[in-house]
Amino acid sequence: MEKLFVKNRGRLIASSLVILLPVLITWLKEGRVYFDSFVLLAMHWLCLLLVFRDRRNAGQSPKALEMIFWIVPTVSLLMGGVHASVRTGGGGTAVLLLFMYFGFGLLFVGVGNYLPKVRRNNTMGIRVKWALENDDNWNATHRFGGKVWVASGLLCMACGMFWDSAAAVLLFIAAVLAAAFVPMLYSYRYYRKQVREGKIEKSRVNPWGAAAGVILALGFAGYMAWALFSGDMEIVYGEASFTVEASGWDDLTIAYRDIESIEYQEQDPSDAVPGSRTNGLGNLRVAMGAFENAIYGDYTRYTYNDCDSCVILTVAGEMVVLGGRDDAQTRAIYQELTERLAGLTR
Repeated sequence: MEKLFVKNRGRLIASSLVILLPVLITWLKEGRVYFDSFVLLAMHWLCLLLVFRDRRNAGQSPKALEMIFWIVPTVSLLMGGVHASVRTGGGGTAVLLLFMYFGFGLLFVGVGNYLPKVRRNNTMGIRVKWALENDDNWNATHRFGGKVWVASGLLCMACGMFWDSAAAVLLFIAAVLAAAFVPMLYSYRYYRKQVREGKIEKSRVNPWGAAAGVILALGFAGYMAWALFSGDMEIVYGEASFTVEASGWDDLTIAYRDIESIEYQEQDPSDAVPGSRTNGLGNLRVAMGAFENAIYGDYTRYTYNDCDSCVILTVAGEMVVLGGRDDAQTRAIYQELTERLAGLTR
């Protein structure tokens, strides 16, 4: 292990610096420090430690090791680009999705090209039972897996051509799942073929391990769906206040007497200015919690992303932006609040 570290110390230093590059740029430009890159740096070193501890990797393909060195730095640059774009008003959700589709698409294509060069080991590559048992299965699985990863990467990039549709998100999730699990299925089928041809003996499959794999796959798919599409809200009007009852984030209660102004905008003016979420829930469906931008400063937002219109409140000197599922629902929020505020002056 020590020999591998010494031999690759140049790449280790260079890749670590690339991971921290977004932190340095943000600190120099904004005086802020985001800790995402430090988490990625720790993951990077942990992955390399595991790879170098595996004695089989002493004779590993140099190109395969090169891939391991640059996966996390690439992810760090992608995340840094997304953060920078959002903070500078570079398109919000649109830019986030384009970075995700094209960035991870390129990453998948790159990894797919390197996979066939990975030699059998215990820490990197498509590490399923049947591939780990013999070189023939390992090599066949990684040749096929490389093609699947390249195809999945191209599908991810194709999603960028219709990024604003739900179909693109579903296709992206399907491509990621295909890259993760189709090579595993191929490895199992190849193993069955080897058994039928008498090249290897039938091995015992641990049912608990198989069940764990299925649960892991379903859990990953469920998490992706939740992360991208979770969140809902409903406004409940009371006599003295109203409450935004939120699913996925904290509720928001505002007393009518604290509302200093109210206005309806057919197009949220903050869509064209720099802004970011500072604490809350933000995905393809909703934006809820604490935000900041060049127009409102630090403000509170509870809106659906598919709706362009919004209701802007000034509450005790702070801005609150509300929105419904569509323009009609947002206008209904404005009318209801306007009527209740008018009733306070009667």
